Amino acid sequence: MSLENPLDELISVIIQAMRDAKYASGSIDNFERIFKRLLKLARAREEMNYSPELGQAFVEDSSYANSQEFCTSRYYYHTRCIHFIESYIRDGQVDWSAQRRLPQHQLKSLEFISAIERFAELMSSNGLKENTKDGYRRFVQYYMQFLESRGYQTLSQIKNGDTVMFIAYVCTEHYQPASLGSHLPGLRMFLKMSEETERFEIELPARLPKKREILEIYSDEEYVRIYEYLANSEISLRDKSICLIALETGLRAVDICKLRLQDIDWRNECIYIVQEKTQRAMNIPISASFGNALADYLLLERPTSDSDYVYLRSTAPFASLSSHSGYRHVLFKAVNAAGVEANGRSYGTRITRHSTASKMLRQGVPLSVISEALGHANPNSVMVYITTESAKLVECTLPLPKRRRCL
Repeated sequence: MSLENPLDELISVIIQAMRDAKYASGSIDNFERIFKRLLKLARAREEMNYSPELGQAFVEDSSYANSQEFCTSRYYYHTRCIHFIESYIRDGQVDWSAQRRLPQHQLKSLEFISAIERFAELMSSNGLKENTKDGYRRFVQYYMQFLESRGYQTLSQIKNGDTVMFIAYVCTEHYQPASLGSHLPGLRMFLKMSEETERFEIELPARLPKKREILEIYSDEEYVRIYEYLANSEISLRDKSICLIALETGLRAVDICKLRLQDIDWRNECIYIVQEKTQRAMNIPISASFGNALADYLLLERPTSDSDYVYLRSTAPFASLSSHSGYRHVLFKAVNAAGVEANGRSYGTRITRHSTASKMLRQGVPLSVISEALGHANPNSVMVYITTESAKLVECTLPLPKRRRCL
């Protein structure tokens, strides 16, 4: 099909393609409702066919129905529908892959939008990872929105003190102060990109306090309850495998996300990966527990797919389960169903990673071995896990000096 085909015909083809791809009926119903919005907009514009201008107008129509406040979910679905249409017009088939896009239409200044685009090109040319680029771009987008809220439309309008005020603002609205350290390099890169803004780099804090906390872990008793649930419940083979590999290896969610079929060496009983965060290579021994669960998933439950990623979505389209929140949700459901209370702790691979290290420490495994098993770039990083064990903390204390008798 082409731009000459009526919009309603394009939509009918895409909905049928969803049915052929085995989308859930609820998802199809939802997209049908959203496509009706697009048809309504087209009629209001007196357009029968699809055009890029119509698509852009639909994406920009992303506010709540009864207000002008931006609605993230509406933006997501409108963007996704337009992507379906444009990919079909371009390639003759619908591209179901998820799209990483930020709502650029939130910015009104054309100069700010252009600056964001140039920043994205700079990050790509520097070879930054996708997660890093997403984080940096989001932070700079907040900076641009803050400047617009002050009435600015150009970079030349930025004044001394504005960047300091933004840091104070963003700490109250979007980020914890201790987490800014991973985002400030992006804003620093952005400011240095232009002669008009590089002088404001000095307003960024050189150092930020790091958050030091007692790490969250599962106790031995809680481990038993989780394992009993995984062994005796009706949990899916995929979710069981994910839980066991997280609990037994301490892998980060990003590395489980990127696990591919060719990474598994069944003959030598190990998994070979290059960690996303540290770029360190690791050979992970396959234990009988998570190895059997992984084999069951691959042989009995994994959908037929051309994808070489190990873990796939359970509903069509059977793309890779690539969202960190997806793995957190899997672990949340299992741990919660096992009756293990949160007690202020988070769910996800952060706590399973800490728990794995703590469990090894309780078993007397040397810190150097734990560091190697978790793939730390800095061997001293493992020292933080001592804070999970009261017995080990006691060993670190110094005795009180003996009381001297006064003469």
